[in-house]
Amino acid sequence: MRWRPAATGLAAGLIVLPLLTFSPLAASETVLAQSAPSQLQAPRPPGKRKLGVSNQVQTYLHPVRKFTLAIPPGMEVFERGETVQVSIRSRQGYKINVQTGDAKPKVSLAQMTAKLEAQYLGPGKPWSQKTNQRTLSVAGLAANETIYEGAGTRVRVVIARGEKSDFVFMFFAPRETYESLASKFDWILANFQPNPAERLTAAGGGPSPGAGAKTGIAPKRFAEPGYGYSIQYPGDWVVTQSSANTAIFSGKKGTDAFHAIISIQNVKPPEAKTPAQASLRALADLKASLSREASSVVFVGEQPLTYKNENLSLEGRQIIVTYTFAGERYRKWALVVPRPSGTVAHIWSYTAPDSQFRTFRPFADAMLKSWTIRPGDG
Repeated sequence: MRWRPAATGLAAGLIVLPLLTFSPLAASETVLAQSAPSQLQAPRPPGKRKLGVSNQVQTYLHPVRKFTLAIPPGMEVFERGETVQVSIRSRQGYKINVQTGDAKPKVSLAQMTAKLEAQYLGPGKPWSQKTNQRTLSVAGLAANETIYEGAGTRVRVVIARGEKSDFVFMFFAPRETYESLASKFDWILANFQPNPAERLTAAGGGPSPGAGAKTGIAPKRFAEPGYGYSIQYPGDWVVTQSSANTAIFSGKKGTDAFHAIISIQNVKPPEAKTPAQASLRALADLKASLSREASSVVFVGEQPLTYKNENLSLEGRQIIVTYTFAGERYRKWALVVPRPSGTVAHIWSYTAPDSQFRTFRPFADAMLKSWTIRPGDG
């Protein structure tokens, strides 16, 4: 099975770019430059291009790498150069740069960090000290995070690796206000969505989509007749069929994964006359239900997607939403895909407490990759 955003331009899986290297610019404006543009990459004029500012959350789609970012209200967004490096600037005094290039599987993330430090960290260089370093997962991608200080500024650098691309996120803030502003960067990272092609395989030295979900227990498969699909889930998780059209997967009670929920619901909107109408109506009903039953609902990202499995191709939508329920903040990632025929739509969703969403995201990625819609069964 394969997922990709239904956007114009070349699919990221077909883009072949040269290797990615650090360019010798000022530390506050570091970019990852490429030695030459690919023949398959849409050319971009050099220089900066400023995008519109909105008083609402916007979804930014990268024109080359096809990843999405949720842009907070009031932020200025700039694109720069042929490789379209992204800069997000706030009047609150912080800036976020997002830089991309071809994945370099022969160069580890630690080695990429070391190359950056060789240029910018040390006596007489912009960064005087390194204060923290750790490994983490960003949208299911393996990543390294390092924090530096220098000249009154604190810089947080996150380097993540996908199947096709390396991503570098850089957060700059004044040292005295860094702690109060760091949550802004956390929010950007939590809502970052790479092109699904970035998580397709384990080739190239990166983790497979389910790398963080491996437990040493053989996975199980759900393939009940009449549900219209099959899906693989962790062997130490449980499945609950709450109704004849809904399956819910989660960790066992008492485990950390108990509140990480993957659900698949089959819905048949009465007003729908076609598969496309069923998908759109199901999405509208999902949004309305969340707005009605939860509080402080924020839809932070929505985009089209295409489900592909052998000869099957289905057009749907995906959203990310945060909300408060029973006093706790949650985050939901939902995909709505119609059946190949008729007026039934599948709603696949991953929901977890906001603080744990990134922790269990690899489980959701692995399950989504295994999800196989079966024509004629449902």
